[in-house]
Amino acid sequence: MATKTKAELEAYIKQLEERLQAIEAGAKPVAEEPKVVAAPTYTPASTDVVIVYTSHSKGHMEGSQFSLDANVYGEEFTLSRSQFDELAGKYRHWFDKGILAVSYKSAAVAAAKGLPVDRDNGLSVKDLHGLGSMTPEQIEKLWNKAKLDSLRMSIVTYYKEQFLADVPGYRDRGRVDVLNRLTEGGFDAESVALSGKRYKAHPIDLITDTEE
Repeated sequence: MATKTKAELEAYIKQLEERLQAIEAGAKPVAEEPKVVAAPTYTPASTDVVIVYTSHSKGHMEGSQFSLDANVYGEEFTLSRSQFDELAGKYRHWFDKGILAVSYKSAAVAAAKGLPVDRDNGLSVKDLHGLGSMTPEQIEKLWNKAKLDSLRMSIVTYYKEQFLADVPGYRDRGRVDVLNRLTEGGFDAESVALSGKRYKAHPIDLITDTEE
C-alpha cells in the first residue's frame, strides 16, 4: 500500500470531518412547534340558594328584591344570596312553622342560618302524593313524622282534595277512618259520605292555623 503524502492525509481527514458534519446535521431532530396550553378557566362557585315551599296552600312572598307566588307543595325557587338573606329575615317564621324550607341542595347555607332542610321535615312530595296507596298504618306513621301543624294540614287538605275529586284510592274506608281519628273528627264529612248519608260540611281548618 503506497504511503500517502501529508497533503493527501490532510485532504482525507477534511473529507472525514465533512462527512461527520453531514451525518450530524442529518440526525439532528427537527425542532417541534411550541405547544400552546390554554389557561384553565375559573368558574366561581354558585351563590344561588334553593328554597322549597312546604305547604299545600297558595302563598305569596314579597320583598324589595323578590316577589314569589307559591302554588303547590314542594315547589322550588332559586334565589341569589342577597335575595335569600332578605327572604330569610322577613319570613323566618315561615321556616319555623314548616311553610318554607331550604332545599337539601343548599344544605350548607341552611346550616349556617340555622334553617330546616326540606328532606328533614318528615313529609316529602312523594309521601304526600302517595297517600291514596298507603295502608292506614303507613298514614299514621307519616302523620307522626310530620310533627309541625302546617305539614299535617298539608296532609289533610291534599287528601280532602283528592277525595272530592274522586281520585282512586282516596275513598277508602280504612284511610279515611285513620285520618278521622288522627284529626279528632276532621274527616267526619268524608266518613259520612262513604256511608251514603248526608252531612253538613264544617270548615276545613281543623288544626291550629299556621299561616299569618
